[in-house]
Amino acid sequence: MRLPFLKPFAGCAGVLLGWLAIRTSLLAELSSPPAQVPSLSSILNRMVDKQEALARELNAYQFLEEIDLETLGKDNLPRSHSHVVVQIRPNSHALILTDTPGDERARRAAAEAEVKQARRGIETVYSFRKAVPRFHVVLLGQGDWRGEPAYHLAFSGKPNEPYRTPLEKLLNHVHGQMHVSARDYSILETHAFLAEPVNVAWFLVRFEHLDFSYAAERIPLGYAPKRVTFHYRVRIPFASRHERQQIHLVDYRLAKPAESPAKPGSPLTP
Repeated sequence: MRLPFLKPFAGCAGVLLGWLAIRTSLLAELSSPPAQVPSLSSILNRMVDKQEALARELNAYQFLEEIDLETLGKDNLPRSHSHVVVQIRPNSHALILTDTPGDERARRAAAEAEVKQARRGIETVYSFRKAVPRFHVVLLGQGDWRGEPAYHLAFSGKPNEPYRTPLEKLLNHVHGQMHVSARDYSILETHAFLAEPVNVAWFLVRFEHLDFSYAAERIPLGYAPKRVTFHYRVRIPFASRHERQQIHLVDYRLAKPAESPAKPGSPLTP
């Protein structure tokens, strides 16, 4: 599942800057959410529309992904750690900035694998159009999330929902909660976990543990990803993988058409 990025057009930076200024001023005027709470289906539809719009709008921005991958022991304590910094540019163009010692080819292969894994994790956040119908969703109430009026939702996968991919099978067993902005329906925070172990790939792969968290931050564009964390334990024949991946997204700024890299590196297409 990939982000539905759009190819930038000539002069898009100026147009977007003007549009962002108007949008920001309008948001500032909305000092309180609607008095009447919308229906649950309306909240979900607007949330999906907002996330898809955000994915397109972020295509005009560049930002950094700071990726930390830890290999964990049975006690959940780190056994090894790697760190990669990636600059994400318009059209999902990625530039690895981290300079680590070691064989160049092996270093590049390892870094590219981590970046691609991280990008798939980020893109999963935006793949709600097909994912939402796979869950039972309940509106728990309305409150405050770090000063932002928000709807509090709980969700649980439908265990008997037909599936075509390993990811869809996993989603059938995922439970969690999220906060959605009552102003513009951005996803503010999500916590989810695998309710029970799940076998995939003809029972050759068993997900014994999986939890996920997501938190957003406000930028001029609206609420954008700030932190994404995955923690999983997977058993495969004669081996297992137990890892935690944390992705911090920082330094959002509107990209300039002819901007050059801040540091030397090599381009990567996720």
